[in-house]
Amino acid sequence: MADTPEQAYLRDRFIKEELEKIEIEGVDVDEVYVSEVVRKAPEHGKILDIGTGNAHIPIEVISRNRELEIFAIDLSKASVKIAKENTSTFRNIHILRADSYNLPFRDEVFDDVIVRLAPHSIKEAYRVLKKGGWYIHRACGEYNCWKEVHEVFGERALPYARADWWKTSIRRLERYAWYGFETVYEMAFLVKRYYTLDQIVKEMLFNPIVKDFDPERDKPKLKELERKYKTGKRIRITGDPLIIFGKRGY
Repeated sequence: MADTPEQAYLRDRFIKEELEKIEIEGVDVDEVYVSEVVRKAPEHGKILDIGTGNAHIPIEVISRNRELEIFAIDLSKASVKIAKENTSTFRNIHILRADSYNLPFRDEVFDDVIVRLAPHSIKEAYRVLKKGGWYIHRACGEYNCWKEVHEVFGERALPYARADWWKTSIRRLERYAWYGFETVYEMAFLVKRYYTLDQIVKEMLFNPIVKDFDPERDKPKLKELERKYKTGKRIRITGDPLIIFGKRGY
């Protein structure tokens, strides 16, 4: 489901104002993700970013290699508008509104296809990827990167992606092989992040973390979350992020 205008605005504001304030214990997985995207991209490569949101990942990638060209798509009209505003000074980032399950591109046109926490079609990603190109998927595992929230909110805590192809199991990588990727592997992490309660509420308002989340109605649950998991470093949230790699054969 595409972001509403309010969600798109809240996401953009959170990334710009709050993201750097969240303390990380462990690996900064987004830093690893961006570094791997830049490292695997060929010189003057053309990259497709699926589910770009406010385009903060393409901006970070281009800031490290200005010879790359990125086509960034999102289904949300509001997100596309914000992404265009954020990238207005970047000549080699192109923002388009498009469906990640029905990509409007020719076969084998991109050197790499990247995805960060966005539902999409693996089959379509494979189709538009050039032979020898990399598919890089920044995902989450069993806890949806929100273990403590799952423990407090129970069944209302949503899985990272509801797409029917996503299976959090030791056999999940086989699905990528089924679609034709010849080299498939993942990097798995265990990360603790430390939020204020206000930051948790802000992120829940735009991210599909808890079904039908309402800050007022869910105040008792939020207080329980704070009571159980507050530390000297704020409220601990444990995640098990993944970066999945698939290389298309020649």
